[in-house]
Amino acid sequence: MKTRRQHVSEDDVTVCRRNTRPKTTSINGGENALPIPIDLVFEIFSRLSATSVAICRCVSKLWASTLGCQDFKELFLKRSSACPQLLFVVGQNFDVFSFFSSPQLQNPDANSSHAVATRLMHFPFDSFYEMSGGSVHGLVCLVYNKQIPKGRKETVPVICNPSTGQSLTLPKVRTKRVNVISYLGYDPVGKQFKVLSMTWPILGNQKGMCGEHQVLTLGPGKLSWRLIDCSAVPHGILYNENRICINGVLYYQAWVLGFSKVIICFDVSSEKFTVINLDKGMVRWHEPTLVNYKGKLGALTASDFGSFRTVSGDTECLQLWVLVDAEKHEWLKYTYVLPPLWKNVVGNARLHFVGLTGTNEIVLSSDDPSGPFCVFYYNFESQTVRKVEMQGIHVVTNPTVHIFVDHVENVKLMEMFLPRVS
Repeated sequence: MKTRRQHVSEDDVTVCRRNTRPKTTSINGGENALPIPIDLVFEIFSRLSATSVAICRCVSKLWASTLGCQDFKELFLKRSSACPQLLFVVGQNFDVFSFFSSPQLQNPDANSSHAVATRLMHFPFDSFYEMSGGSVHGLVCLVYNKQIPKGRKETVPVICNPSTGQSLTLPKVRTKRVNVISYLGYDPVGKQFKVLSMTWPILGNQKGMCGEHQVLTLGPGKLSWRLIDCSAVPHGILYNENRICINGVLYYQAWVLGFSKVIICFDVSSEKFTVINLDKGMVRWHEPTLVNYKGKLGALTASDFGSFRTVSGDTECLQLWVLVDAEKHEWLKYTYVLPPLWKNVVGNARLHFVGLTGTNEIVLSSDDPSGPFCVFYYNFESQTVRKVEMQGIHVVTNPTVHIFVDHVENVKLMEMFLPRVS
């Protein structure tokens, strides 16, 4: 039996802008009936998934225009932010990244032991890829070493939108150096995405010290890299994926001369660098996991000596450090003694920190995803521990799995970042 969806045309839905006189075309094309107000259209479509919105955009030019306007995208993002998700990026067979999402449990007292993950997109590649941080306002940055003639390689960043299934390969970073790393940041005031890329040599007296810092702003027009000044804060990169963007500031771990470990702050709007020293009691020979704690920078560590980022059933307590004054380098330390239930739930699993949710739940994942794929929630306010088996994520032997908290669906299309055609 044919459904009505097969007969949808541009005349089927009439929308009107605010403060404009409505047309007299009804949903079925009849006369003398009021149209559907644009606010109501936005309200209806904002309750759909990003995949459904993408399908609806293909119905007609009218629907594509309506669902592609800035007002709708902002409303959709606002609704999505109220129901954040876990994002899973699974590297399999050394030739594809698979993106999955799953509802992020919001109720600390929930007893659910299973959750279903939805496959969002596949991203194939033919050379070495790596994640470059987590989900930033719904987008993800990858970098890969692209093969070029004479056996050389060049590092190319790629921006992916798992919600729309699209990807955008950025221009190659202009450098003659060997190592390049790129971080994605978002300025909530200017509503701009920017990519920060840093390069450094592999030889020399200052091995690993960054010598070039470049920024690319995602937006209409020609995409190109700009050199920016970082001479006031010379530093080298701690090569890990642990970085986070909070309220327009990109935080990542680095070292300065003397090999002191610090946290670098990059203001996405002003494109200025500052440095934050770690507290004396914080781990200096292992990197803590950076998290968003109620809009402030936080850092998670475990109590076990020698395994500050690895957690087990024998771990007795977790520590959360919160930055209270960046200028004075002041941190506040919270220690959470794990309840007896912890060992019963975790068992012999070896876990690592994933992040901290907006409901104050620490999310952890197993270092061995070859068995049933599970995530663990620990709520330090209610002292509850939950183990949730993820269904729908199929992994192969020795997969690379990255998990990120507070992922939101963003229906912004990659076409928005391409040069406009006159």
